[in-house]
Amino acid sequence: MATIRHYYSVATCFARLAIQRQLEYPLFLFSWLLMIPIQYFSGIWMLKIIVDRFQPLGGWDFPELAFIYGLGLLSHGIMVVLFINTWHIDGMVIDGAFDRLLLRPMNVFFQLIASYFNFIGLIDLIPGMVIFIYGCHLVGFDWTMMNIIKIILVIIGGVLIRASLFITLGTIAFWTKRNASMVGFALSMLERGTMYPLSIFPYMIQLLFTFLVPIGFITFYPSIEFLGKSGEFGMPTSIALWTPIIGILCFWLSQRIFKFGLRNYESAGS
Repeated sequence: MATIRHYYSVATCFARLAIQRQLEYPLFLFSWLLMIPIQYFSGIWMLKIIVDRFQPLGGWDFPELAFIYGLGLLSHGIMVVLFINTWHIDGMVIDGAFDRLLLRPMNVFFQLIASYFNFIGLIDLIPGMVIFIYGCHLVGFDWTMMNIIKIILVIIGGVLIRASLFITLGTIAFWTKRNASMVGFALSMLERGTMYPLSIFPYMIQLLFTFLVPIGFITFYPSIEFLGKSGEFGMPTSIALWTPIIGILCFWLSQRIFKFGLRNYESAGS
């Protein structure tokens, strides 16, 4: 218990300092508060234009697309709040900041995550919640206790899947020193793979996003269950419950990769 209390006190101290730093420049916070909602609301507006002017995407109409888009934004928002430091491991390796984590008598991964609580990232959750609730209204989502529990589990699993991908990519920087291009590619892949139904992609991409990089479980497969749709692959019942399981497995695997990377880490010598 003493160790848990110690880690908790360190995490709260890190979070307090991070929030103070981010609130130091109010205009910067205001700019994010303005730009992020515009970006996401523009995304849902573009989906409506595409469906209204042309046709449903792979049999998915606008209300269903709004549901899947909002669901993806929720896990994205929580991920950028808690795990955004995994995007910047290469910079920490280059400037020597990662070396400091190795010198402290605490778990290295805990320090990496806890050292930057992205308070500004909470702004990502505002349009995400609005769009998701709007999508739920359009599709007539049944707010039963079981469905609410499933939604929470899906969001948690989605966060873990997203975080696992960036932890793994971040670990590559231990050898390559730079991985910003891979992180940028992963962000684009996640945006497209969770914003649209997986069924619109070629069969090989569906296989990739289901079994190798399982981002289809962040939004697509849970939405199939909630909306009563059908997918390309025969999945077992209660697909929504597979998302947290796959999220936990992916996170465990990313931790193994991270620990392996630490054993082979060499300082950049900055």
